[in-house]
Amino acid sequence: RCTPCCSHRPIGGKRSGCRERGCIPFQSVLPVFSAFPKAPGTPVVTETTATSITITWDSGNPDPVSYYVIEYKSKSQDGPYQIKEDITTTRYSIGGLSPNSEYEIWVSAVNTIGQGPHSDSVVTRTGEQAPASAPRNVQGRMLSASTMIIQWEEPVEPNGQIRGYRVYYTMEPDQPVSNWQKHNVDDSLLTTVGSLLEQETYTVRVLAFTSVGDGPLSDPIQVKTQQGVPGQPMNFRAEAKSESTVLLTWSPPRQDIILKYELLYKEISNKPGTPEFQKTFDPVTFFLVKDLNPNTE
Repeated sequence: RCTPCCSHRPIGGKRSGCRERGCIPFQSVLPVFSAFPKAPGTPVVTETTATSITITWDSGNPDPVSYYVIEYKSKSQDGPYQIKEDITTTRYSIGGLSPNSEYEIWVSAVNTIGQGPHSDSVVTRTGEQAPASAPRNVQGRMLSASTMIIQWEEPVEPNGQIRGYRVYYTMEPDQPVSNWQKHNVDDSLLTTVGSLLEQETYTVRVLAFTSVGDGPLSDPIQVKTQQGVPGQPMNFRAEAKSESTVLLTWSPPRQDIILKYELLYKEISNKPGTPEFQKTFDPVTFFLVKDLNPNTE
């Protein structure tokens, strides 16, 4: 029978027996920890990017822990928490996150007894990126002969706060987009583009942008301008050529394609029912009115 040892000191989770002569040494395994670990301190966010969040935390435990567990979840989405295990430091970078999204994060410690309570949570938002998708349902139509209205819907993946849109348009769609005309739009889902040429087909594309950069362009649409109502003839003059004829001259309206002219005239008279005469003729810049009454306005 072994004589009891005077003292026993746990070493590395094991207890050594006495080593007196005639005594058989013994070891009995005892757990290092007798309780679950305490909750770590609240995580502190030290860095964010568009797709990652880096946190640090205080262990909160006087004794060493086996490892830490991080649980996190997007606040805008339903579903289970994501878990990162076997973390042996008090600093960790969580990757693979969505841009411009809020996440709630907890940390807990694990020892040989088991997993302790989680820390208080920290809520933070990832950074922005340029939009990952183009504006949707881009449509265009003419408001007048030289002005079109373009409207669209927000991108499905804005990746941040949309700061505005860029509307590109051209009559030469084979040219690089950098050579197209550009119209910037702030905080609106529609715009008008004026000073267009009549009877032309314009190709239109739209993109959204954040503070980080531009997103992809929408698929092209075509908008065909139409000929509008022509303006008034300019420099209109009348000159009597005889007692029954008057020569009319004028200049055509600018930038209009004239198909026909229509002339209306009548005698100035106080008599009711004075007839009005109408003449229609091909594009010219003069016309001789005949068969008028002499000495009459």
